[in-house]
Amino acid sequence: MRQSNKEAFAQEANRRLFSVDFHDFLEKESALTDVELSREFDISVRDVRTLRRKLHP
Repeated sequence: MRQSNKEAFAQEANRRLFSVDFHDFLEKESALTDVELSREFDISVRDVRTLRRKLHP
């Protein structure tokens, strides 16, 4: 199936939120605290909490 550049870009944007790879985030999320995750992914603690809420509704 062919995919336009716009579709490919939208799909890639859905995979990465706050410039964080969800697979990597899921692996580290259970072992690290919010502050450690924010330093690891270079995002704010608020963004870490937002990601956790989105992953565990």
